[in-house]
Amino acid sequence: MFIAILEDDPVCLDQLTRLLHTASEKSSQEWQVDEGETGWQVDGYQNAKDFVRAVKRKTYNLVLLDWMLPDMNGPEILYWMDEYFQSPPPVIMVTNRDSEQDVVEALKAGAEDFVSKPFRSEELIARVLTTLRRHHVSGRHRNESFSQGNITISPKEETIYINDEAVKLTHQEYRLALLLLRNLNHPLSRSYLYETVWGQEESPMSRTLDVHIYRLRRKLGLNAESGWKLSSVYRYGYRLQRVDEGE
Repeated sequence: MFIAILEDDPVCLDQLTRLLHTASEKSSQEWQVDEGETGWQVDGYQNAKDFVRAVKRKTYNLVLLDWMLPDMNGPEILYWMDEYFQSPPPVIMVTNRDSEQDVVEALKAGAEDFVSKPFRSEELIARVLTTLRRHHVSGRHRNESFSQGNITISPKEETIYINDEAVKLTHQEYRLALLLLRNLNHPLSRSYLYETVWGQEESPMSRTLDVHIYRLRRKLGLNAESGWKLSSVYRYGYRLQRVDEGE
């Protein structure tokens, strides 16, 4: 899981970061999406400019957002994310502002939840877990088989079936396919895919991801004729979608 914190106060940013790291150690087994993935990776930003630059190339599963920032306010960032992303990550507002009008404004702008400062640590983590549970597959369910169109995925067997026929995939091909199928219609950044599937950052000249995408298109029949669209998102990453026949 990848979490971003947008908070201009360095003391509060450090407190939130340490709190999430501590909670991650306790929750890593529950929220391990795939074998080899460990805990929550937390990135902190003190202004909107740095966050916007980062989120254009990285995929986050959750954002903790302060209201007052030096260059934009929380609702402005929420509206920007809604415009920029087809499916923006869930956002929890963590702010000193706590009037009913503030809560309503944040929720209307797209916030998933609202936590007032000074926050209670256990309550904040409970809200983080609830939001992640609402949007993502937790460790308790990661071994359950599921189907998307003509594809059936068996995480317990690490096997993918097309029309009940097992497809021969390498370990990395399987992990990449699983990630795309579990995030159907959601664009995933190259950095997120590299770090989640290969456990490392992308090197500037690497074509490893693109080669694996090509192989998955061929092996899984991810084309319009089979009702699929696996497309690149310019200067970002890839997105897998279901399409209607003839679309």
